[in-house]
Amino acid sequence: MATFNWKRLGRQVVEVLGIMLSILAAFAIENFDEELEKTEKEEIYLVGLHADLVKDFNQLTTRIREYEQKLGVTIWLMNSLREPETCDRTEVLEKIDHKLAYNFAYVPSNNTYKALESSGDIKFITNAELKILLFELDKNFDTNEQKGRHFLDFTNSITWAGFLIDYTDEHARTLKLTDDQLKMDLFNRVRRLNMLIETYYYDMLGTQLKIQEVREALEKELVKKDLKVRDDIEEVQFDEKKEEEQETEELEDLLDEL
Repeated sequence: MATFNWKRLGRQVVEVLGIMLSILAAFAIENFDEELEKTEKEEIYLVGLHADLVKDFNQLTTRIREYEQKLGVTIWLMNSLREPETCDRTEVLEKIDHKLAYNFAYVPSNNTYKALESSGDIKFITNAELKILLFELDKNFDTNEQKGRHFLDFTNSITWAGFLIDYTDEHARTLKLTDDQLKMDLFNRVRRLNMLIETYYYDMLGTQLKIQEVREALEKELVKKDLKVRDDIEEVQFDEKKEEEQETEELEDLLDEL
């Protein structure tokens, strides 16, 4: 009768257990590496997102100041045009040329919720509250873009730009408008411009508050993850010469249409 080889069985069991432990360890290491890589990507992305939000906030602050000045000019113009008998046509034209001739919209960084979804970067944001805030900010950006487009469309229209071209004496640098035309035609156009600027201006203020809300929520998340961020990002300085050249090209296109 053959005896059972317990020693051999023991070695086989140990070998099997060793193989199983090796497989489990390999899976554990792989999962750990994946989680580590995901965490590292999330941290890099969140820090980058914070930098974009700071830039957006600074850029928007600059645009808000610009449009606040534009709003003030339209109010000054309406007050002047109400009394055409004493209105200085040269000064009116100078005000329009200086503050209302070159207009540009606020354009945020490419960190909108839609952009995050399409690029797949949204997976790096695990905080549900932060995702909701980014979605809400996206809606603010959409609304702000629409209001900005309405304003810019009017400034480049025949009603506004075409009217000024027709009634500007370039040689004398003054407006060729009668008192009635100042009080009615130009006044109504400036009033329309004032309404569009005011709507756009207050919408930008609302968007600025939403950016700040998202930024604060993101900073709390970064603190939890013990991540440092940059707060010394300089305010965006726009190239006025380049923007004026762009506006000039648009006006030339309008003239071609006329």
